Amino acid sequence: MATLLPHHHLLLLLSLAVAAFSAATPPSSLVISACAHARYPSLCVSTLVPTSPRSPTDLARAATAAAHSASCNASSAVRSIPLPAATPRGRAALRDCASLLSNAAGQLARAEAELRRLRPDTLRGQLDNAQTWASAAMTCQDTCLDSFRGIAGPTRDAVAGRVVQLSQLTSNALYLIARLASPQGRGR
Repeated sequence: MATLLPHHHLLLLLSLAVAAFSAATPPSSLVISACAHARYPSLCVSTLVPTSPRSPTDLARAATAAAHSASCNASSAVRSIPLPAATPRGRAALRDCASLLSNAAGQLARAEAELRRLRPDTLRGQLDNAQTWASAAMTCQDTCLDSFRGIAGPTRDAVAGRVVQLSQLTSNALYLIARLASPQGRGR
């Protein structure tokens, strides 16, 4: 029994050392180099560092998953805005936007699923599909914002705040998918 105590302490100390080293370790060079040319590099880094990606494929998957999750959250948030608080035109914009964000979430889910099942023999087509679906999601997000053109007030501001960040996440995901599709980015 006395021999278990020192091993237990040794394991505890080793665990604490690993945790301390991990907390002090800067973002991986893979994330930093991949995000350097993204349209929103700091958002890219902050989104991807916690996922601990090991390859360009992991980066594209994680970025797409983050955009998908944000799209689902934005769609729910827009649906929860009380319609009576808006003008008739604002209510129509909210309904349209909620539908468009739901569609965007579906497109990002398709892109995410495609990236999870990449195969060498169909890689090019699968990456094209993922790019198309992420691009379609961005179009839905942009159209959502367009539906509020000419409408001012807190409802529009609440929606715009969510959709702008969502569009930034989607833009970064699209960039990383395109980077993966390029011959230089295929270090899967």
